[in-house]
Amino acid sequence: MSLLKKRLMLISYFILILIIMGVNSAIVVDWLNKSLFVDYIITDGQGFTDSFGNGISLVFLITVLLYAILGSAIVSILITDILACGLIFANNVKVLERSEFITFSELRTIASPKELLSFVDISAGSAVLVVAVTLLSIILLQWLVRKIIKRFSLLINWKFRTILLVISISFLAAIFIKPNYYNAHVLKFKEPHLHNWDPLYRARQDGFIPSLIHTVKPTYMDEPAAYTKENMLGIHQKYGKLQKNINQKRNKSLSDAQTIIYLSESLMDPRQLPGLLLNESPIPFINETAKKNIGGTMYSPYIGGGTANIEWSILTSFSLEVFRQPQIVTPYSDFYASSKNHSSVLSYYDHNKMAIHPYTAELYNRKSIYDAVGFDDFLYLKHGIKHKEKLGTQQRVSDESLTQDILETADKSEEGLIHVLSMQNHGPYDGQIKNMKYQPKINPELYPKEKEKELFNYLQAIHASDTAVETMVKSLEKSDKEVNVLFYGDHFPGLFTGMEDRFTEKALQETPWFIFMNHGRSKGGKQFEGLSSSFFVPLLLKEGGYRVSPYQGLMDELLTRDVKRVGRNYVVTDEGKLADSELSEGLLKLIQDYRMVQYDALFGHNWLGDDFYRDSE
Repeated sequence: MSLLKKRLMLISYFILILIIMGVNSAIVVDWLNKSLFVDYIITDGQGFTDSFGNGISLVFLITVLLYAILGSAIVSILITDILACGLIFANNVKVLERSEFITFSELRTIASPKELLSFVDISAGSAVLVVAVTLLSIILLQWLVRKIIKRFSLLINWKFRTILLVISISFLAAIFIKPNYYNAHVLKFKEPHLHNWDPLYRARQDGFIPSLIHTVKPTYMDEPAAYTKENMLGIHQKYGKLQKNINQKRNKSLSDAQTIIYLSESLMDPRQLPGLLLNESPIPFINETAKKNIGGTMYSPYIGGGTANIEWSILTSFSLEVFRQPQIVTPYSDFYASSKNHSSVLSYYDHNKMAIHPYTAELYNRKSIYDAVGFDDFLYLKHGIKHKEKLGTQQRVSDESLTQDILETADKSEEGLIHVLSMQNHGPYDGQIKNMKYQPKINPELYPKEKEKELFNYLQAIHASDTAVETMVKSLEKSDKEVNVLFYGDHFPGLFTGMEDRFTEKALQETPWFIFMNHGRSKGGKQFEGLSSSFFVPLLLKEGGYRVSPYQGLMDELLTRDVKRVGRNYVVTDEGKLADSELSEGLLKLIQDYRMVQYDALFGHNWLGDDFYRDSE
């Protein structure tokens, strides 16, 4: 065969490879978009924007990069498809469980295989075997394909592959250095100008890849118009004076008490959904404690997820609703590690600060975040958790076991703050509890028959949680120390995902909480409905008569004005949801100050500094 013919054949072969890669990339994008829908079926009548279906160029570049490295088109396409299948499956699971799509920062969870495996019915050993067999198969195929193409003189030489490598890396680097430019000018994605309360609905219009790229370098929070160093120093002085006025009437420091902040995973009160249960509530002690002390319902925008976000809001007293897209922002994973200020409720404590979570420590950057905010120790399954018994055939450590670890930690005189995150009621809900007296009677007219067994298991489990909380509170009530318990459910379980048509959205977004102070200090306290998690620590300081920092002086003033939630351009008070334009001049100034404080700490210059958040006499 002549040299010319060989070159023509090689060029034709290469063009054919590129065409196949392009077709495969289009198929991958199509299935990624389908993963945004139930059963991978795009809803009839679904409207699309210009960006839907775009993103082929990104998949194509990734495939070309693999081809430049491996020199085998078949293997490169196969690896691309395997990775895509994993992403398609994982995204669909998140859509079904939490009505959310996977964001760029969540791709890091690939480093936490144990958590990923919890979503599928496969053992760790089986997963390792599957991965090993897949890798060996790819290696064998790579060897075989290269042998064949070499025999037919179709092997692309290393010089040309180096050129492909440089080109693909250059384009991919450009995309991830300027993702918003790529999104707007290549993928035709148009950034929403209105507050996006339903990111999944929006993603179904825009397409998966444009929606994912939008989360690579998003603008999490708009810079307030009045954000200047002069104004921030004025805020420091203003609320420093307010702090002194408040503290004249308060002679206690929160550091003098022991406080347990207890996040109860996926805890809801069935009374929020009238008629769901035909018999008594599964959480009588929690309900009664909230009623007789300080309690009510907490606003949570999430169903089946968002735990780390609510936890962050509790610790920092910062609002999630001031962000542009609060339902797809995860502060721990997205930006908090690099924020200039990590002041939180921990700033009030001179004694030890302990975190307890009977699960892995790898998710949501918790290890590094907990170090940054000042926890002295973090107990998790592989470090410090002593009691690991489970409830019935459930997968997670029981709340009864967790209570034992809490009480043993609380018994130590040096422990000031104990931050607890339970895991018992995290899905899946196929675990059963035999011989439990409490037998929930679910109204078949209000809940799907096919999911009734899971709900039954869940309701029995939260009844066990109620018993565990009762044991904890009654034990702490007898303590000689001054003890505070801030207890709350972070969100509804995923069992109610997509049921806004059966129950009101408001009902599905409020979870139970209470503040209990031993020695009768919280009896006959106030009741708050639909309160943001950002106001829990300010309320604890206010009702407990504890001194405040300048920042908590601002929060105290907002509570005095009956503010329950602060959003990007609105607030919620006892009067309901009010736009900024509907607020009085005085209240609007407070709200603007609050937003500037949050921006300064998280994304700004940190002009306020740490002392703005500290309880200093």
